[in-house]
Amino acid sequence: MAPRGESTGYAPMAKLTLCFFCIFLLAAPITNGLPLSSDLYYQEGNIRCLRCPAGTFVEKPCTKPDTIGECSSCHTGSTYSEGPTGLDHCLTCLRCRDDQEEVRPCTATQNAECRCKKGTYCPIDHPCEVCLTCTEKCPPGQELQFPCNSTSDSQCGPAESGSWIVWLWLVLPLLLLVLIVVVLCKCRKQCKDDLCCVLITENPGREENPLIPVQLAFAREMDREEQETIFRQTWDLFVEHVPMEKWAQFMRSLRLSDNTVWEAKENNRDNAREQNIAMLRAWYQQNPGDVNDLLASLHDINLHTPARTIASILVQKGDYVEIN
Repeated sequence: MAPRGESTGYAPMAKLTLCFFCIFLLAAPITNGLPLSSDLYYQEGNIRCLRCPAGTFVEKPCTKPDTIGECSSCHTGSTYSEGPTGLDHCLTCLRCRDDQEEVRPCTATQNAECRCKKGTYCPIDHPCEVCLTCTEKCPPGQELQFPCNSTSDSQCGPAESGSWIVWLWLVLPLLLLVLIVVVLCKCRKQCKDDLCCVLITENPGREENPLIPVQLAFAREMDREEQETIFRQTWDLFVEHVPMEKWAQFMRSLRLSDNTVWEAKENNRDNAREQNIAMLRAWYQQNPGDVNDLLASLHDINLHTPARTIASILVQKGDYVEIN
């Protein structure tokens, strides 16, 4: 368990934060006597409690339904909670490695941010387990186009003073592409009934481009409750087809907070599948969306193949149809 925050009382700033948090709750829309936003609550046994505000943790849970328990402050610089939380501890601050430098310090309400030191880098789409050394020199015949930074290596390209052969190899593919486009356009206009032309221009057997996001819609008319049931059933496909090593990045793209991720893991310690389902459930409660939002997030992090696979399965099952 992460280190517990102070339990002897609130720091002045924590008291002020809690005061504004309570005012917000009183001003929130009310339905049947309860605020509408379900992400403001957590379950403690059979009692539903209000979450503690950012920068604090639950020292003691509530004893009366829909009230806030005792909240204590996180230790600035060592622990934090970035949003409303039902955890009984603060999260441990990130510590930069020896090959990294601190960009943003850890506070009670946000984690620290690190980056590779000068002369090293870590690709942004890879888990940064170690910083790699930047390329210092370009190969013969090339020159530096973009210098190395904390997230990408040095980029080399043909030298401006290169020979005409280098430029020829650059121009020839472009000219060939233009020629192909002209021929295809002419073929479409002048020989629509020609079998060869149809095969060239239409190619009915080609695979769809996985880089193009798919938009789905329900295959038939149904009420809101049935739509939600079918949508929740799709979560199993996302758990099955999104690589486990990419799941954390998937959750970050959905803007799920660290607190919520930890809570899902703590409540389902021995079942990785249920952890991921709990994260999707929390996302849906906080930001009601649909299957297109989940597919778009996969495309945003370059998981095009899993997105296309999931969309194809949903269409084949008959619950959804593709609309683009």
